[in-house]
This record gives sequence, C-alpha cells and structure tokens, in this order.
Amino acid sequence: MNRAPAHAPGAAVEWSPKPSYTSADTGSGTYSVPLLRSDVPDISVERVPAARNDEGRDVYYLISTTMHLSPGAPIMKSYDLVNWEIVNYVFDRASIGDPFSLRNGQTSYGQGQWAPSLRHHDGRFYVAFNTNNLGGAHLYRTDDIENGAWQRTPLGRGLHDPSLFFDLDGTPYIFYGSGGTSAVRLDSGLTAIEQDYPNIFTASDYAGRPFIGGLFEGAQFHHIDGHYYAVVITWPPGQGRQVVMLRSKELLGRYTSAGGVNTYEARGVLNSDGFAQGSLVPISREGGRTDWYGMFFRDTFPLGRTPALIPATWQDGWPTFGDNGVVRVDGVFAKPIRLGPEQEVFERQKSIVASDDFANDAPHKAYMDEEWTIPEPTLLDDPGCEAETVELAELAPNGSRLDPVWQWNHAPDNRYWSLTDRDGWLRLTNGKVVTGQYRYTKLSDRAALAWFEEARNTLSQRTFGPRQSVETKMDISGMKHGDVAGLAAYNRGFSYVAVKRVGGENTLGVVNRVQPFAADPDRAALESFVPGTAVALDDATEVHVKADLDFASQAGQLWTTFFYSLDGLNWTRLGGRVGPQTLDGSLAHFMGHRVGLFGYATQEQGGHVDFDHYLLSDTLTAQGRPLDTSRLDAAVAYAATLDERHYPKAAWTAMRAALAGAKAARAGEFGSQNQIDAPERALSYQLARLGTLKTDAPPPEASVVAPGARAAR
Repeated sequence: MNRAPAHAPGAAVEWSPKPSYTSADTGSGTYSVPLLRSDVPDISVERVPAARNDEGRDVYYLISTTMHLSPGAPIMKSYDLVNWEIVNYVFDRASIGDPFSLRNGQTSYGQGQWAPSLRHHDGRFYVAFNTNNLGGAHLYRTDDIENGAWQRTPLGRGLHDPSLFFDLDGTPYIFYGSGGTSAVRLDSGLTAIEQDYPNIFTASDYAGRPFIGGLFEGAQFHHIDGHYYAVVITWPPGQGRQVVMLRSKELLGRYTSAGGVNTYEARGVLNSDGFAQGSLVPISREGGRTDWYGMFFRDTFPLGRTPALIPATWQDGWPTFGDNGVVRVDGVFAKPIRLGPEQEVFERQKSIVASDDFANDAPHKAYMDEEWTIPEPTLLDDPGCEAETVELAELAPNGSRLDPVWQWNHAPDNRYWSLTDRDGWLRLTNGKVVTGQYRYTKLSDRAALAWFEEARNTLSQRTFGPRQSVETKMDISGMKHGDVAGLAAYNRGFSYVAVKRVGGENTLGVVNRVQPFAADPDRAALESFVPGTAVALDDATEVHVKADLDFASQAGQLWTTFFYSLDGLNWTRLGGRVGPQTLDGSLAHFMGHRVGLFGYATQEQGGHVDFDHYLLSDTLTAQGRPLDTSRLDAAVAYAATLDERHYPKAAWTAMRAALAGAKAARAGEFGSQNQIDAPERALSYQLARLGTLKTDAPPPEASVVAPGARAAR
C-alpha cells in the first residue's frame, strides 16, 4: 500500500465534500437509482406535512425490514426523499425469548421482524409489522418518532406484509396477504382485531392478465382523488418482478359493493429492471397540488434489496413511472424537492453507514432503555442443549451508546460488550462457548449453523456499493485458547479475516464459506484458514486488518480481499481475493451482506478482544490509487475561515471536536485511504451542518441545542 507523504500531492482544492457513501445525490439537482446503495427492503414511507410538525416543512420518515437484527425497525428521516439518515428504532429487542437471542439452540435468521408499515394519524405514529416466529403481527405507537419510546401491542396472529391504513373517517384497517389481499378492522384504540375481510381481491380475479404471477403481495394502500389505490408486487412467469396497481371507490371492495362483486380494477404500471415492491409517496406542490412518486426496491444481491425513488406521470387516474415506463439501474432523475444550497450540502453528508471511533458519544435514545419482564424458565425444546435462562443483566443497559448505524446479530447479551471498559475501544467478551447445536428452523432440512453464525454479539453495519473498504485495529491480548475474533463480510455465506488463538499462539488468516451449503458441515473444517493466508503473529498484541469489498467486478457477486498490518502503515495482502458470495436461494438470512466485528469461543468463555475503530472508504487497494489527503486538507483549511460568533455553541463545539480529530490524524502518517477518509468525512459532516445554522449576527449565548458530534459519514 502507498503511504501518504507529509503534504498532499497536487494543488490545494476548495472544500466541496463528496456525497456520503449511501447518498445517490449528484449535487447538481439530480439523483440516481437505486438510492442508498444498501440493503433497505420492504420500505414504507410516511410524510408529515409542514402544518403537522414543528419544523415548518414537510418531513419524510421511512421504515424497513431488519429481521433478526437488534435494534430493529429503523426509522430513517429525509427532507428531500433522496438523502436519508437513521434517527431512531422502534425496538431494541423484538423479543427476549430464545429465538431472537440466539439462545438454547434457537435462532431468528431470516425471520424476526418483516415488512413494516409506518403511518401518522392524529398526531401519533404507528408501526405494524409481522413476525414469522415471534407470535405474529405487532403494532407499535409513539408520540415522538425521533426520540420517543414505542408502546407495543401484540395482535395475536400473523398478518403477512401488513399495511396499516386509516380510512377517511379514521377507521383503522390492516391489509395483508400473499396471492391476494385481505383486511382486518381494528378497534378505535388499535389494540385488537374486530372484523375480518378475507380475499378483498386475489390474483385469480385477474387471471390471464399479463402482469399476474407469483408473489402478488406487499399491498400498500393510499387514497387519492376519490379512489383507493393498492400497490402490489407481482412476478409473472418468465418475466421480472414488477408493480401492479389496483384502484376502487370502495375500500373493502366486494364487501360493500352491490352484489358483492370485486370493484378493484388493476393495471401493470412498472415492469423495468426489477423495481417492484414499495409504496406511493406524496410531494406537496404550489397551489395545494400533490404529486405522487413511487418508492420501490429491487433485488441487488449480495448487496441486498435497494430502494429507488421513481417519478410518475399521471393520466386518467393511473401513473406511468420513470421515462415512459422505463427505469434503469443507474438512471438519473431530477430531484423532486429542492432545498437551499447550504441545506443540500448538509443533506448529502447524511448516511446510513459510518466510521466510528467508539468514543461512546452517540445520542441517547429511548429504545436503549427498553424494559422487559423476565418470564419463568421453561423446558427446552432441544434437550441436547445446555439450558440458558434469560437474566436481567443481559437486558439491562450497560452505559454504552452505539451510533444508530450499528445493529447486533440477534439481540445482544449486554454483559458481554462495552464501550466503557476501555475508553475509545469496543470490547467484545465471549460469554459462552459455541455448541454446534444450532440449526436453521426456517429451512426444511434444518441445516446447521456455522460457529461464526452462533456468535451472538456480532456487531454489524450494512454494506454499500459498488465498492467498500473497512479497516479496524484489534487488541488480541485478552483472547483465550480456542478464541476466534475478527472482521467479516457475511451472510449465510461469509468471508472473514480473524485471529485464532490455539495453545497460547495467535495466528491470523482468512476464512471463506461459499455455496453450496452442506446441511451438516464439519464446522472446524468449514472455518479453517484458506491455504496460503495463515500468518503467525508471534508476540504481537495488536493487529490492524482491512477488508476490501468489491460488488462491481462481476454482477451478482461479492469478492473480498483482506490485508493486515502490525503498525497501520505497512500492509500485506492475505492471499488473493476470496468469494464469490452470491444470493442464497434458500433465503436463510434473506438480507444483504453485512460487515461485522465478531468474536467467539470454542473452548472456554471469558476471553475478549478490543476494537479501536471502524474506518470506511470507497477506495480499494486494488484500484492502485495513491493516498490522497486533498479533501481532508481542504476541510481543515475551510474550518479555519469560520467565525465562532456566527454559530450555535453546541454545533461549534461538535465541529471543533471533529477538527481536532482531523488535525491529529493529519499530523501523523497515513497507511490507508480509510485513515484519511474517516476524519475528513467526520469533519465535513460538521462543517456542512454549521452551514445550515449560520447567522448574520452573533447569536445569543442561549442558542439552539444541537445534537452531539456524529460519526464520519
């Protein structure tokens, strides 16, 4: 790897930060599709009009599926429908039972929380979603979507792909189903189901139409100009996934129509590049007019299911999406909502992934204080497993606050992770020994999990495309015999770089698991090092590792190249690139690949590993580019031109903290682009935020309270 010189090559550049890793905003009034470049499936979007919020402008919130991850059901926020950031979660844990906690041989891989629906009604926010293995559908509510706690109501039965809808008179319904759409009416307090309306319309009602096929699910309902519209995904034989829209003047169709006939007419409205399931999104225009866009996702595995905002032209009450019905991957459209220039710069810095220095400075959120009642112990389904009972300590907050970009692989055991045991480091402690007794309960062959998949306290973020680099530094001095710890790009198939401690000796190497997946693998052999990648670490207690993820070299494949360094400056590649990671047809995990920090024990519990940081870049070593500090230098130089008197105190303090980090990094040597990009992104985020808060006159001391410093975007 190239090491950065004392000064950046080339002429100085003006501060003009690049968009965040998950922004599809071009910076010139347009955006490309898909948005976010990350796994954000089963999207539901809700607008809160300016007249109904405290910000004086329309605000959009988005929710998506996160299945077995914890915290879950992320709430994302946007002002322009293009740039998004995570502001909250609906829950910390979907359940404290064994399946959601990787306990007693049970798992929620590919199950858990599915297909949420987000609605705002009479000043309150509601979320409905189904769980495939946690008691069916649940409804949550809160008065404060960004900072409030959510109240949970189990509905007592499964409702596949639920869509919450308030009729014009306020009556609440949930529409649901696959192969057809049914509904239930809720009581006025949204606490119980009062009435069923099965099969309001089904795929068979439209037999012979060219857009009819598999799925026919995910219906989301809207009322527009006197009609009720349902947006449905369908998959006709021999074709790609596409969007069908249905409309009727009768919400319940055959249940209220004369003669009980189906009143919903249907049309195929989008069949292009696989953009399909999602919803309609309203956009306010002058004169009280409303435009309706589509927000649909497409399968982009192994990256995941990626959403797209798609414009529509309406005629005779039906939309044509994209450019005369055509929407291409990497297609470009005009942004539907324009903001002021300073605001747009800031929006482009927002992201759903981030570098992190593990400083324990993330904002406190109510989901972190979620409370549960511990149940009485029950008999185990699998007597071959050693009994584990739920303990209050594993649920209790531990004083550590992670940035909302992070999620755990199943609900964590809070006794065994910390940001406070060692300042500026994430500590993962092995609270149990892997058993080899865990299986995929959703698969018919009940295939076994790998040891890596048993690691409950794996901390992860989404991947982003088309290229991603991740770097971390590990202190391995606390590992015990049989421990394994490292950095992984993972799904059911996974590639990771890890340290294994055996008999007092630490060895670093690469593991690569690809398809086909055996139902009962030899776990030790499965996670043995790829030949030619093992390196003895001798007496080293710290090691830097780096993973370069390439989603672009071959469509539908992820190839990863791993590196290591003992000083963070001089790097060595560990063998060649490994892969390919591809879509698992069994959908055992059913999500995009993630990047995770992990540790597990094979012999004894109690060992630990410390991670010093998590540094992102979109530059890969294989691209052969020299290290470039020009954007970092430009950000530092621009910060020096600002006058403290024109900014709120809290925001200025956050910027100065990011500036101090950038200067400290610049004062040393760089061994990777990650080490440059992370402090630059952190500083540029704060500088862009300051731009939205500047006042012409020095503000009073009691200025607007601003959130704390955010991680690098």
